[in-house]
Amino acid sequence: MNKYNFFKIKKYKKSIVIVFSKNNMTADDIYYDLNLLVDDINFDDNIWAVAFDFSKGFNIHNDGGDRFNYLSLTELVMNIRKPTLCAINGQIINRAFEFILPMDYRICTLNSTFSMNQILDENIQFDGATQLLPRIIGLNKAKEMIMFGLDINSEEAVSFGLINSITSEDKIMNLMIEKLLKIVDFSPLATQYTKEAINFG
Repeated sequence: MNKYNFFKIKKYKKSIVIVFSKNNMTADDIYYDLNLLVDDINFDDNIWAVAFDFSKGFNIHNDGGDRFNYLSLTELVMNIRKPTLCAINGQIINRAFEFILPMDYRICTLNSTFSMNQILDENIQFDGATQLLPRIIGLNKAKEMIMFGLDINSEEAVSFGLINSITSEDKIMNLMIEKLLKIVDFSPLATQYTKEAINFG
């Protein structure tokens, strides 16, 4: 699985960790590789779970022109049928924030912050935040974050239900791998059907 331009793949027991080749990406950078990767994950019976490594930071900005700015990255992540985890460090805003919302288990460092501040630039969220964020943290908190461009820290993110676990920067990858290897001990069909039932009813 070394055919991607913007991802590196690390293989673990019945699972993979996806590492972005750089921390500052455009939607154009990610979309075509991610589309290919999602198909590879879904049709590979040796992959039971997937983790995204954002432990060095992660940002998605819109520099690819209108055509690429409105490609839905969130929809691609939602199409992954296997359990998805992510390790987050630093500031996660706007499209990067939307990108992590469909993931099933989110871990962050103590110094992580989260913000949907498009409204400050007279823009709106278009890649799933208005639907997914209320389901995760509740309607009122989602409105507050989106309509006021609110920044929250890691402790607030846990209390809101956005983040599952907080740890230190030097321990985050170990914790993510621990969770990843734990989930692949379960029946892959059971975890996939459970995820589908929760997400889509």
